[in-house]
Amino acid sequence: MPAILRSPAPDLSTWATRQSQSAPSAAAGRSESPANKRAVDKAKDVAQQFEALYLKQMLDASLPKDSESLFGEGTSGTMWRSMFADTLATTISKTGTIGIADMIYKSELTRTKDK
Repeated sequence: MPAILRSPAPDLSTWATRQSQSAPSAAAGRSESPANKRAVDKAKDVAQQFEALYLKQMLDASLPKDSESLFGEGTSGTMWRSMFADTLATTISKTGTIGIADMIYKSELTRTKDK
């Protein structure tokens, strides 16, 4: 029976390097003006915020509703639960591992190039 060779697992630095790679520049083939850079930065930011909002909605639906022992009871427990979901969604979105923001950003780039 042939041995199954396993590829080495990527270490944390490899993962971090892949995550920090930037999306293609909107000014590919054009000169990078300050106004264009601001527009590209704004598009990236809006895409990341949308991904965070989408993930927050998913997390709110998936977190247990009867979690008083973890978040507390009443209004304060509801607020803590909401803040937890929001922070977790924002953190996940900033890592870029889901890819929704990247898809939105790339489609916005192609849409603006067509104009």
